[in-house]
Amino acid sequence: MMNFSRGQFNFTWLFAIIVGGMILFLAIFAALQFGDTQRNAVDSSIAKEINVLTNPLQVGFGEASYGSITFNKETRITNLCFEPAQDFGRNELAVATHSNIGEEWNKEGIATKIPNKYLFSEEQTVGKKYYILSKPFSLPYKVSDMLFMSSKDYCFRDSPDEILEELERLNVPNIFLEECSTDDSVQVCFVDGVDCDVKVFGTCNEPECDHLFETGKVLKGGGSLDYSGNLLYGAIFSDNDLYECEVERLLYRTNKITEILTQKIDLMGSRGCNSNLKSKLLIFSSILENASIEDLSPLYLFGKNLEEINSKEYCKTW
Repeated sequence: MMNFSRGQFNFTWLFAIIVGGMILFLAIFAALQFGDTQRNAVDSSIAKEINVLTNPLQVGFGEASYGSITFNKETRITNLCFEPAQDFGRNELAVATHSNIGEEWNKEGIATKIPNKYLFSEEQTVGKKYYILSKPFSLPYKVSDMLFMSSKDYCFRDSPDEILEELERLNVPNIFLEECSTDDSVQVCFVDGVDCDVKVFGTCNEPECDHLFETGKVLKGGGSLDYSGNLLYGAIFSDNDLYECEVERLLYRTNKITEILTQKIDLMGSRGCNSNLKSKLLIFSSILENASIEDLSPLYLFGKNLEEINSKEYCKTW
């Protein structure tokens, strides 16, 4: 029978403990890596689902709609906007869910590219429940639907009647009118006020000033954003850079539609239905080609003039 000395016995057990510990570490590491991979796949699929779930929220021929998306746990959505280059630009959504193991947030899943929507939000938003308001962008004809996504509460103070009436009808849960539920609500003041996170100013484009907020500026975060029509909501809910990017995309799309409408007028003329709009649309297209956010107000007024002419035409272009 072989006898082990005390030193040999201790070394054998020490070696076994070290090897066993390494195996256990590798097993735990592999499990965590597998868990991260699974969570990454889930987060990637969530971004795709958000794209699908927002489809019914687009207003079509309506004026506005809203919906909400609820997650099981705190979810961080990163929304990136890419301006037009050779195409219409796009949004890219990436999702990360809150983790109870290791890092506070899981690694973001693979981003989902969304070329056919215009999604306004903060670049990075955190929450369990997200509210999405949808409004059309028209200049003057329908260009696209816009989606405004937020997880925060907003308090609209001294809202003009047309905005107040619409929001009361829609009853969007995270937009409070005058009476705000929490102290951490984003304070949105129309014209001016104290303790305001966002200030909205309008310009009077009508002789009677009935529609003070058709165009104007939104002041927030030390910056100023021009808006027209329903872009007001984009300026309120979005980060400044993302808002400007989405506006560039919308103006690019507007120009492409204008070019198609010009061709439509030629087709109508060949069939004996003439229009007085072609020269105006050609001018509009040339302005749109190099337009930026600062041109929203004059473009809006030009569009109203186009709408007035079109409404009196026997053969309407849109």
